[in-house]
Amino acid sequence: MLPRVSVVIPAYNAAATVARAILSAQAQLPPPDEVLVVDDGSDDDSGAVAARCGATLLRLPIRRGAAAARNEGVRAARGEVIGFLDADDEWLPGKLAGQLPLLAEATFVACGAILFAEDGGRLGPLYDGESPREGPECWRALLGRNTIATSCVLVWRQAFDAVGGFDAALPVAEDQDLWLRLARHGRLRYLDAPLVHMHCTPISLSGVGSARGAHLQLRHTLPMIERHIAANRARLTGSDIRHIRGERYLRVGRGACWTGAWPSGARLLLAAMLRGHRPVEAARILLVTAPPLRWLRRRIGR
Repeated sequence: MLPRVSVVIPAYNAAATVARAILSAQAQLPPPDEVLVVDDGSDDDSGAVAARCGATLLRLPIRRGAAAARNEGVRAARGEVIGFLDADDEWLPGKLAGQLPLLAEATFVACGAILFAEDGGRLGPLYDGESPREGPECWRALLGRNTIATSCVLVWRQAFDAVGGFDAALPVAEDQDLWLRLARHGRLRYLDAPLVHMHCTPISLSGVGSARGAHLQLRHTLPMIERHIAANRARLTGSDIRHIRGERYLRVGRGACWTGAWPSGARLLLAAMLRGHRPVEAARILLVTAPPLRWLRRRIGR
């Protein structure tokens, strides 16, 4: 017998997209046993749209953030398996059918995704097509770079509860934090197929690729990674730690430099270079994003 599957969709002011997400989950074969939409204090018609689509609706009186909303959805879920889906994303046909067999030998299962721009243009494979490493050491690779998107994951409810669910204190990277704990707790399997469409929206873009997003990465994501390094220091070599920090500094620093937080980004890129981590790439980013050069390009562009 197949386990019961509950799909949890957090929704904040998602009236324009939540129906697409719900219908894409309901269209799966086999279909999920329930689709729960957690209205995270929206001031638009997200809840009404979800109810019209036949989803089970939970309303939070105030906005608590995606992590807390997902946790509330899992608490209310009846299924042994939880599928996560964000309100601006959609599952493609075959996602559940492909992932459920893999879950029989895993703690959680992920798959690939295609990213779409706000105007609907196709941007290509998420994470440049890089897939997570399977097996007992995948947490080590995930410390350096996250390659798992929330809408791509199915997880056993028991494992989710065992590791404590999402950390509601994290406004960003709460998904990365959970994958690391799940990977240390058990085993990841990966279905190498792009079975999720992820759509950039004004709300999602506020957390990624913006000055605000860069600030949140600096304030929350990097300290979260340091906590995992500290917790697993006995299992990590000095070379592991240098690589993890170098990769994280490079990626967060690059985002900060491109989105206007150049001093903070430059410090991270220099830290990556000092660790010998992709110094040529770090130097190139420093050069092309330097304020004098960007000012000069703007002047020439006039």
